[in-house]
Order: sequence, then structure tokens, then C-alpha cells
Amino acid sequence: MSLSTSVLLAKLCLGLLLLSCSKKEVIYKKEQMFEMAPHEGPDKIEIVLARSINDAVPCTNYGEGCLSAHTLKTRGLGFIAVEFESAAQAEASAQKIYGYTTHNWLFDDVDGEPELERWVSKYFKVKSFNPKKQIKADAAKTPAQTE
Repeated sequence: MSLSTSVLLAKLCLGLLLLSCSKKEVIYKKEQMFEMAPHEGPDKIEIVLARSINDAVPCTNYGEGCLSAHTLKTRGLGFIAVEFESAAQAEASAQKIYGYTTHNWLFDDVDGEPELERWVSKYFKVKSFNPKKQIKADAAKTPAQTE
């Protein structure tokens, strides 16, 4: 291999390395998030519509960057999914309420309910902001909770 070929390959490898190191934030829209959850069977997700304006979950409860908040139900248990503009905003809100996050979404009313904790871990690969709980992934990228 000639020197110019080696230099060209080195530049190409360096360029690919730099491109792969730049991490672009993944933002999920509501439809994309809800598609990740099952729509049939015992684990299916249901969107609970507010009966009145007073039943709706206000974004003001969650702080800066909140785009929308949705009441959801699975296995007969209710929780709230909150969409944010960015993952950093979702995490900042989650730290205040011991919520769970994935990308730009926060899950509220999940902490302390083992069945919901397992459900959001399974379908959304969440991170817990309760300092007493840590959600980790094993070698197969399967969430496993430790206390």
C-alpha cells in the first residue's frame, strides 16, 4: 500500500470517527411513542381522554419545555406521559418528581407502582430519577431494576 493510500485511509477513518462521535438527540413525537407500546393484550396502552377541562393534565405542572401531557392506562393502572421539547428538559422535570424518562418524554405517577415500573422499563427503556432506584441495562440491553 502506498503512502498516499495510507494517508487517504487514515483521513477517511478519522472523518468517520468524528461523524460517529457527534451525538444527535433523538426526539419522539406522540404518535411514535405510543406506537412503541402494545395495542392489544393485557399490556395494551389506552389513552384516557379528559372528561372536562378540569380533568386535563396541565403542562404547567411539569415546567419549561412541556409540549403536552397525556393520561394513559395499562393493566388497569393510570399514569401520565409528558412530551418535552428536549431530553434535558424532561430529565430536569423528572429529577424534581422522581419520574422516569426516555428521550424527550417523562412518565409520572409510575414511581412506587412496581407493575408500572416494569411496564415502562420493558416498552420504553426508561431511566429512573429516584435516587433509591437505578434502571440499568444488562448485556442484552434488557432493563433490570436494582434497589
